[in-house]
Amino acid sequence: MSSWAARMHRHAANLGSVVTSCGHPDPGPYPHRLEKVKFGIPLDEVCKNDIPGPLLVLILKLNKEAPQRKDVFRAPGHQGAIKKLIHFLQAGRLVNVDNYSVYTIASVLKKFLRKIPGGVFGRQGEAELFAIVDIPSEDEQQERIHR
Repeated sequence: MSSWAARMHRHAANLGSVVTSCGHPDPGPYPHRLEKVKFGIPLDEVCKNDIPGPLLVLILKLNKEAPQRKDVFRAPGHQGAIKKLIHFLQAGRLVNVDNYSVYTIASVLKKFLRKIPGGVFGRQGEAELFAIVDIPSEDEQQERIHR
């Protein structure tokens, strides 16, 4: 477990405190700034040490509420709210995710993933995945994936 994840595990009793303790060793009532979420940058740079706290909060909100909703990743979010949420994430401002619909949050995450140069896996990783798919043995496929 990374040091950030360990701090989150110790300090974050619920989703609300994840926002306020976002990687700070001694979270006060509210930090002045959170980690900035950078759009359009390779994933290994964005997530050097761990997933940025504000991005993790969006993922947790989707994990909690999206299964009860229909077509979360198909239905678009409110365009104004999407722009506002992206601006807040890029500026490192505190965000109350309860003010945003699951559809808006899903749209922001889709936009973040779409803007990753070379895709989530990168060109080399994608080529490796396609090579693994061509392997006839399922056991060997799993072994190659888990390397």
